[in-house]
Amino acid sequence: MKKPILPMHLQMFAETGLTTMNDLGEIKSIDFVNRFEAGIKELLALLGVTRKEPLSRDMKIQMYKWTADLKNGVVAEGEDIPLSKVTRAKDKSYQVTFNKWRRAVSAEAIARHGASLAIDQADDKLLRQIQGGIKTQFTTFLGTAPTKITGVGLQKALANSWGKLSTFEEFDGAQFVSFINPMDAATYLGDTKVLADASNVFGMTLLKNFLGATNVVVLNAIPEGKVYSTAVDNIVLAYLDMRASDLGDIFVDFTDETGFISATRGRTLRNATYESLFMNALVLFPEIPNGVVEATIKTEPVPGVGV
Repeated sequence: MKKPILPMHLQMFAETGLTTMNDLGEIKSIDFVNRFEAGIKELLALLGVTRKEPLSRDMKIQMYKWTADLKNGVVAEGEDIPLSKVTRAKDKSYQVTFNKWRRAVSAEAIARHGASLAIDQADDKLLRQIQGGIKTQFTTFLGTAPTKITGVGLQKALANSWGKLSTFEEFDGAQFVSFINPMDAATYLGDTKVLADASNVFGMTLLKNFLGATNVVVLNAIPEGKVYSTAVDNIVLAYLDMRASDLGDIFVDFTDETGFISATRGRTLRNATYESLFMNALVLFPEIPNGVVEATIKTEPVPGVGV
């Protein structure tokens, strides 16, 4: 039996601009990719990084190394001094991983908590995990082939690191950044009053003017007892532009303005879930691994012990 058609004055119409269930996926997807983009931009601003390089189709990043051809310095009086040469040559290349994350919210979770809350909670947890993976991978790259030194205590380890970086001709006049473990920072700050302006972004804490160093970043992924330092210009963000790739017409519904990450959402009827698919290929890495200085913090000698 057909439903009777009500007179126009009795028909109820949805208010213009009303957000419906079908709109929810679009709103949440846009919110997710925009928050991810904002987090990356804040991280780059915190580190001072300006180098962003879109990945080519081979999805590879190229690292470089310094090679030195040092001539014999013993030259007789009046003879020409042979030229020593330092060059930057290609080192290892790495295949960037294409990351895919899929999650689903059950109909029961939506009924119990409401669609917005159920999706928001899952998004927040996933976003933190993705950010954590970027930081962990960056730390791994810092330790790939660093130039190693030592220093007694955190202050000397930092000072020696920045002194060593200053000897690298390619970093002449560059801004430096150091990365330390929270426990090393806490050990030092526990006994010392230090004037430092702190800010927290992307799970990293930036200490400005800490121990005379311009930028010191506190990061959980850094091993305790180690300090990693490099020139800001040595840090590169390589990424696949999710908007420009061929995926755009097939799996990608929404991306941020930069194309750092994509989001796609939809219903899965066979199990009554609301699924989300997020994809990206993004890596933060030092272009010249031996342009990273790894300082090992040695323990301060205790007066009267071992004498």
